[in-house]
Amino acid sequence: MALINLNRIIVLCLYREVTRIIKASFNKGNTKVSVIITVIVLIVVGAVLIYSSKEPEVGVFDNSVQIKAMYGLTIDVSDIADVALIEKSMSEIGNVGRRVNGADVFGTLQGNFKSDTLGETLLFIRLNSSPTIRIERNNGKDIYLSFSSSEKTIRIFNEITTAMNRDYNIDE
Repeated sequence: MALINLNRIIVLCLYREVTRIIKASFNKGNTKVSVIITVIVLIVVGAVLIYSSKEPEVGVFDNSVQIKAMYGLTIDVSDIADVALIEKSMSEIGNVGRRVNGADVFGTLQGNFKSDTLGETLLFIRLNSSPTIRIERNNGKDIYLSFSSSEKTIRIFNEITTAMNRDYNIDE
């Protein structure tokens, strides 16, 4: 809830600042400048909200897992210590903590978070969607993934475990 309230505060502050700029421009007779600034701000804010609320695209390859999203990354399969499918949503698992560098838009959390229970994590989740994938890494923060479709989450989990098994078979 605190994350949602923070987003509302940010939007409210942006609205107040844009309103102040527009009023100052109107007082000086610069209506064209006011309209241009307003349109630019609305387009940028809208684009950020849309981009950060999209689910990540996950590609699983022979030697890597690629997460394409805001704060996305590519993980070498050899860097994955364990992968688990948790039959709970992230809101049921525990407190996601506070955003360190991330986004919380319409129940989609992406980026770096820190909590007392989970530690430092990298989230790409729908807060109330289950199940959730947890990827423990040898050299990095744990990653949590969930999608609005439980079937998609399970499919991605199966693809990751298959890639891990292929990687282990190559090393033997």
